[in-house]
Amino acid sequence: MGKTVTVSIPSWMDEDEFRRFVDMFVKRLEGRVPVEELRRRLGVRPEDLVEDLDAADVEALEARERERLSL
Repeated sequence: MGKTVTVSIPSWMDEDEFRRFVDMFVKRLEGRVPVEELRRRLGVRPEDLVEDLDAADVEALEARERERLSL
């Protein structure tokens, strides 16, 4: 069973060309791709991998969910 990966590519990059590159790359490495190699080939730098997470008020979310479920 495979995994599904969703990737956002820049508007200037051709989606079909990107897909062909990834398919060729995966097949060439017999289905195993070290993430460092993939990042190097795609030009993804460590600073590109930053995720911004918003803080959540868990108690407020729980209260809203309890209210939603009680309706």
